[in-house]
Amino acid sequence: MGLPLLAGVLAGDPEAGALACLGAYVGAFTNKGGPQRQRTAGLAVAGVVNALAFWAGELATGLSLLALALLMVLVFLATMGEAVHGTVARLGTMPATALLAGAGQSGSGPSGGMLRAALLVLAGGLWYAAATGVLTPAPRLRSVLATIAEPYREASRRLIWIAACSSRDGSGASMISALRRAERTALTLHGPGGDEGLAAGVDPLLHQADLLADLIAALAQGTPPPPVRRQFIAAAQALANHLAQTARQLARPGSTAPVPDTTRVLKNLTLACDAMRSRTALGQEPYAMLARAGRQRRLLERIYTAALTAHRQARTLAATASTQLHPAPQRKIRFDAARLRAAMTLNSSAYRHALRVTAVCAVVFTAVTATGLPHGEWATLAVLRVLRPQYGTTLERAGQRIAGNLIGGTCAALLIAGVKNPAALAVLLFAIISAGFALRPVNYAFWVVFGTPLVLLIGDVAQPGDWTSALERIAMTVLGSAAALLGGYLLWPAWDHDRLAQHTNQATQTAATYLDAALHLLTDPNASPPDPARRAAEEGLAKAQATRRHADREPGRNIEALEDTSTTLTALASLIEYIGALSAHATPDAALIPGLADYRIHACAYLTASQPDERPTHTQALTDTLDAMRLYLAQLYTQRLEELPKHQRDNTRARGEVRDNEPVIGLLVDIAACITRIPHSMP
Repeated sequence: MGLPLLAGVLAGDPEAGALACLGAYVGAFTNKGGPQRQRTAGLAVAGVVNALAFWAGELATGLSLLALALLMVLVFLATMGEAVHGTVARLGTMPATALLAGAGQSGSGPSGGMLRAALLVLAGGLWYAAATGVLTPAPRLRSVLATIAEPYREASRRLIWIAACSSRDGSGASMISALRRAERTALTLHGPGGDEGLAAGVDPLLHQADLLADLIAALAQGTPPPPVRRQFIAAAQALANHLAQTARQLARPGSTAPVPDTTRVLKNLTLACDAMRSRTALGQEPYAMLARAGRQRRLLERIYTAALTAHRQARTLAATASTQLHPAPQRKIRFDAARLRAAMTLNSSAYRHALRVTAVCAVVFTAVTATGLPHGEWATLAVLRVLRPQYGTTLERAGQRIAGNLIGGTCAALLIAGVKNPAALAVLLFAIISAGFALRPVNYAFWVVFGTPLVLLIGDVAQPGDWTSALERIAMTVLGSAAALLGGYLLWPAWDHDRLAQHTNQATQTAATYLDAALHLLTDPNASPPDPARRAAEEGLAKAQATRRHADREPGRNIEALEDTSTTLTALASLIEYIGALSAHATPDAALIPGLADYRIHACAYLTASQPDERPTHTQALTDTLDAMRLYLAQLYTQRLEELPKHQRDNTRARGEVRDNEPVIGLLVDIAACITRIPHSMP
């Protein structure tokens, strides 16, 4: 993007360089990745379409009705997206942006100057397409491995928090999110352009990461007893370093940092547990505390085994990190009149949003054109960037755009006032472009902070002006953002607080299905793993949490209902983690736990109860089954204490049942306490 600008400055025609830079700029937003040939062809098409839209905007300058009609058509097509055609979806709002840029261009002069400006925009777009095709390296396995490293890095962080007994440990949501992103990325290896041999090496790493998520979730339940706390902390920290080294091995193949000596600290923990067992045999320690210490030691040992296996797999796979991948062609969505007619109904949220954006853009464009406000196209651009399908998201976007424009526009005004040399501005733009596009995926506000001075400085190179023009454009951005908020409020508003109850109930239902599948696996080891139910529960919870965040910003929201929803979603997040931890303890001995079948029936029925008066029955039934489980565990403790003096290390029946079933019963108690905190489903 920056090279055309620099070339124009060096050639003594900075305006030409700025126009070519503008063509590359709008083309960059249509870069959706994919195979090299398909990506380059798509960018070339975008360059041509954007240049034509820019030219149309120049020709329509002074012809308000024509410019308005073209703008409405382009905005409507952009917001309908894939319902029209795949290319329309890829182009997005960039043709409308180019049209507004052309309409705001005041220095092209007669028709020859207009054509020259449009050709320069075309040259910039085609340059970007060609440069991207040549300079973008072919995707390699290294890019996949960097994403797969993230769950291991998050696992390392969480172990550190557990070792420090930190409340920041939370629910492990960041690790689960990283794991799901890694799974989606790894799917490229199974696609038509993937490599099944490489996929066979990546899949075991994902399996180990899944296992680590469950084991660490189980480890997070409860703190280590004081007699072994120091050894527990040392072992957890060593394992965290081990997992961090595995993440580095994946993200940076060839790294040679030594693996921490985890066997020594685990041996120290084992010795501390043995000493605690001897004291328990003498009646100096309660057996329940010894059982808890033994459970956490075994979990750390299993984490070590999984970490060691993952490290070996990562080391083997890292040797092929430079292997080139061949992405599958993107799905082509062609024009389908029947699909478009089906989408163009007021029952379709996409169609209502398209009408909303088109109407608000038309009103704002007409208003700024009729009043002759300077840089009025920025108000219409703000509507395009701010107005979203949901009002809560629109409100968030408006705040980010206004704040970003105030900061970025002020900085641009200072640069315009203080830097008069086009070459110096071109160098500054290199830095701004790099920072803006690097931070764009992080947060929209960051992008606006850098994107605003980027566009302002490009315009200043093309048509040098004074710093007050930056302030005028900030004012237009505020105007457009306010219009977007008003239009989103008045025209077919889509309220997240109206959908909150539905999404929360759906999340509760999917969590109940996941719980039922996990409890079924406890009673029947031959049952299918609950992985699909787990994915559905995680997706349902994430959807409800996003709706809750957006609803919190909306006017007219019910504060009490939002608080109830927050309670429900917090409980569901804990419930999903407890269920994941439960799967780490699934053994055939779980079938010996009394009342497990009744627990499964009433726990799931409590979550899915349609009437609030049904829940007391299920609550009482859960209390009865848990009492029976606690009595069973107390009897095992007594039996084990009696045999402990003579059979400290012998694997007796009582010791085996305590080892396998004590953590299961503890988690069942936690799950019951968690689900009874969930309010009755909202209508």
